[in-house]
Amino acid sequence: MNDFFSLLLFLPVLALFALFVMTAVLLGRQRKYRDEWLERFQRMEKILEAHQALMTSMTQPVPEAGQISDAPSAPSEPQEPEKIAEAPAPSGMAAAIAQKEEPEPGSAEGWESALYETLPPSRFEIAAKEILHEIWNWLIVGEGHRSENVSMEYAVASNWLLRIGVIILVTGIAFFLKYSIDTGLLGEHARVALSVLAGLGMLVGGIRLLGTRYHLFGQGMLGGGIAVLYFSVFAAFAFYHLVAAYPAFALMALITASAGLLAVRLDSMLVAIFAIIGGYCTPILLSTGVVNFTGLFSYLLLLGVGILGINWHKQWHLLNFLSFFFNYALFFGVMRNYTVADFWRVMPFLTAFFALYSTMVFLFCLIRKSRSTLLDLLALIVNAGIFFGTAYVLVDQAYGQIWVAFVSLALAAFYAGHVYYCLARRVLDRELLLSFIALAAFFVAVSLPLILSRQWITVSWSLQALTMLWISGKLRSEFLRQVSYLLYAVVLLRFCFFDLPGQYGAGMASNVPLAEFLTGLIERLISFGIPIASFGLAFKLIEAPAKAAPLAVEATNDVGQWLKERWMMAAAVIVGAGMLFMFLQLELYRTFGYLYPPLRPPVLTLLWLALCAALLLRYRAAPDPILLRGLQFFLAAVLIKLFFFDLNTWNLSMGYVWSGEDSWTILYGGDYSFALALMRLLDFGLVIAFLAYAFLHFPISVEDAARMRALFGGTAIVLLFIFLSLELNSLLRQYVPGLRSGGVSILWSLFGLSLVFAGIKRQIRALRLAGLALFAVVAWKVFFVDLARLEQIYRIVAFIVLGLLALGGSFAYMKYQQTFMPRTAGDSKQ
Repeated sequence: MNDFFSLLLFLPVLALFALFVMTAVLLGRQRKYRDEWLERFQRMEKILEAHQALMTSMTQPVPEAGQISDAPSAPSEPQEPEKIAEAPAPSGMAAAIAQKEEPEPGSAEGWESALYETLPPSRFEIAAKEILHEIWNWLIVGEGHRSENVSMEYAVASNWLLRIGVIILVTGIAFFLKYSIDTGLLGEHARVALSVLAGLGMLVGGIRLLGTRYHLFGQGMLGGGIAVLYFSVFAAFAFYHLVAAYPAFALMALITASAGLLAVRLDSMLVAIFAIIGGYCTPILLSTGVVNFTGLFSYLLLLGVGILGINWHKQWHLLNFLSFFFNYALFFGVMRNYTVADFWRVMPFLTAFFALYSTMVFLFCLIRKSRSTLLDLLALIVNAGIFFGTAYVLVDQAYGQIWVAFVSLALAAFYAGHVYYCLARRVLDRELLLSFIALAAFFVAVSLPLILSRQWITVSWSLQALTMLWISGKLRSEFLRQVSYLLYAVVLLRFCFFDLPGQYGAGMASNVPLAEFLTGLIERLISFGIPIASFGLAFKLIEAPAKAAPLAVEATNDVGQWLKERWMMAAAVIVGAGMLFMFLQLELYRTFGYLYPPLRPPVLTLLWLALCAALLLRYRAAPDPILLRGLQFFLAAVLIKLFFFDLNTWNLSMGYVWSGEDSWTILYGGDYSFALALMRLLDFGLVIAFLAYAFLHFPISVEDAARMRALFGGTAIVLLFIFLSLELNSLLRQYVPGLRSGGVSILWSLFGLSLVFAGIKRQIRALRLAGLALFAVVAWKVFFVDLARLEQIYRIVAFIVLGLLALGGSFAYMKYQQTFMPRTAGDSKQ
């Protein structure tokens, strides 16, 4: 039974794989032929253009050297090609010949040159490169753009000497404070006051130097002054305990805000960087060892809002990256002390951080009409990933996994709102819009498994894919269409490798109550039927997309068509049919195995024949070699099923008919049952009926029609012969064992006589020869097998009947004697 289940699962997969391979091969071959013909046409067009230019130049008069004449000259004699090539060509002809000598697009030389031609970088790549270059310049030379008149050596040396000098100066002030502490030179208040005065003096001096030839030095003084002020407040709090924690915190926050205003006012990124570093170091420097989530995260949020305000006026990408890094570093640093009781003191701030840094990414893209870059989109994705990953852990620990879906759905709605904003405001930023669409689709897909059980995940994803496909038609978004195709691929993989093995891989107990079985059947019909129906509806939506909505995606904001519609329509039909076939195969096997096991073989045969009938009808409507190969494959699978699995329903075995016999024969095991015989009749009868239908309705206009019709008809006759022989053998073995051998011989004789009559009537030589061969086998069997096995009375009956049948065959030949007379025209059917 396991082998049967494996075969049933393997054959449809193999069939789908074979269909896909054959489709790919034919499409590749068609594309190859099309490219070859297109290349030839292009070559012919180039040659015709060159010839036309050459003929035009030849019809123009060529004046002799030193002679100018306005009168038209007489046409000269046409020259041979060799002479034309040797003669000095005029300008028009020279241009034509030069054009002809250039490598053609289809030539090998042109192909080699085109092979190594690199495409220019896109705007998206150039913008990201410029941002990285600007950040690199600032780190190296202190400015985003170095003047061409300034050498690299001067820029690097002056910038880094200034930075090193500021660091040394601040360190010197720190050493002075330490020395004053060790020697008692100055009091605590005097030390702090001197440090504050030094910091303020550096700020004033730096401001006065800005805009002069010492502008860079002035920026360094400003940064150093801010650092000295931070250190002064820290010393007053940590070293001398002159101020408490909250006043010191407020002072440092004031320094940070003032530095930010100075950075915007003076257009100095260095001041802003010192403000950010000092601002994020403040909680570390003023740490009391007690974790205060609300206070710390409120401060970080205010600091982030301040940086957002700076970005409103200045597009300094380095500030965004520094703020993003320091903020989440502090956040995860204090989360080591987190407990579930702190959920509502942490989760709102985590959400605020996510919204803040998401806004930082597209602030200039949406509000300031600045196109996004690769770095912006990476920050957008990383920010969403950090938030969702952290929120997943926090919500799962506090309330369980199902509530995590609320977070993912909120994220999907958040990004869907951005998509709507971009479409409503006609924002021309393709990369940003596609990122919003992808993130919204991703979080919707993630939400469904969190809400539903494993059994309904595939259902939910198939409905989401269908919805996305419909929305892609409304928005005319090719990108969203490709995303829906990707989700359909995930649905197919999960359907084949998770849902089917999980539901049908394990056997079902035979003592399951009927009500419970019917409930499970309904659930399976829904859980497997909806994904299959989704593929069918996808075919309809691909063929006829939904009517476009007013807020449609413009072509400049979308991607190209990656997958052709005709390919996806064919894939939807093939995949949907394959999924339906596999589901019905496994479900019918289980259902009828529970309800009435003897009916299972004919029902499964009917399913396979339904697929063959669909292929045959499709082939009749539009003959295609792929459909014919598929029909042959599935018919072969049906025959394998009959002979290797369904044949066992007879319980055949080899044994002796009578005790003391030397010969073996086929015996029917068990008691004969007319109900089981009816099931076998249905099983074989369906296959024979389909083969007869295929023989009668196969299109005769296609190639190899005669061979296929002969194959269908011959297979049907052989199956009928095998079925009748086995069934009669079993019947006589149970009820008239003495006539068993002779009864089979009589059946074979009737079969042979029917073949002879049919062959003569329809003038088919193959049938006549098959009937005669069967008569020969019967004659051998009668004299060498039946004579020894039959009882006397049965022997008399059998021989009389067989003799009459043989006479009937002879009479048939005599009656239709004219059929075998020589004819003037050749008999193609003989």
